Amino acid sequence: MLEVFLFINPIGQLCLRSEEALLKIIGETDANIHFKFIPVLNLKNVEHYMQFQQQNSHDLNLRNHVFSTIYEAVLAYKAATFQGGKKSQSFLMQLQQAFREPDMELNTELVLTIAKRVGLDTEMLLEDWHSPLTKQAFDSDQQLSCEMNIQMTPSAVVFNYSKGESESGLLIENCDSYELLKQACCAETTPEQTFQALQKQKSTLSRVALHVIS
Repeated sequence: MLEVFLFINPIGQLCLRSEEALLKIIGETDANIHFKFIPVLNLKNVEHYMQFQQQNSHDLNLRNHVFSTIYEAVLAYKAATFQGGKKSQSFLMQLQQAFREPDMELNTELVLTIAKRVGLDTEMLLEDWHSPLTKQAFDSDQQLSCEMNIQMTPSAVVFNYSKGESESGLLIENCDSYELLKQACCAETTPEQTFQALQKQKSTLSRVALHVIS
């Protein structure tokens, strides 16, 4: 069995690409893959997003606005997860698609429009959006991202439990590549061996950082 933790920005385009790649891989393989999309919010992640969007990360007001937007999007997604994995997954990906528009703003209207489209209970979503339980769930995600030393998104951590002799996982930073994720998920090797194999391809993975974690 494989377990994949995909750490994402709920408004990020590279993260959407990574999510689509992972779902495609799961659909193509007979392997038993458990996965979870985990939103991350930290200053490095905000700066990384702003650079990708070609925004001035030195503009303090703009950076605070982006931070607040991601925070609100994280809480909206976590609230959606209380209504089931498939609907919340669709909510997340449609929210990210909405932010392909350069001047898109996160507001209640946008959240409810997407929620209705994917079949979420909008009244329940509004109640849960800023609830203590939602914030607690977000805090748990933040703690997990710290434990796994997640610095930026998208990052994936892959655990291969079919290799019982290893409790390590493979951390892949900037993992929006379908080919890279497929190699990591379909490798019949330990994380350490997969790491060594992928390191040999470093010249073609210029933006990617690889680590073995335990």
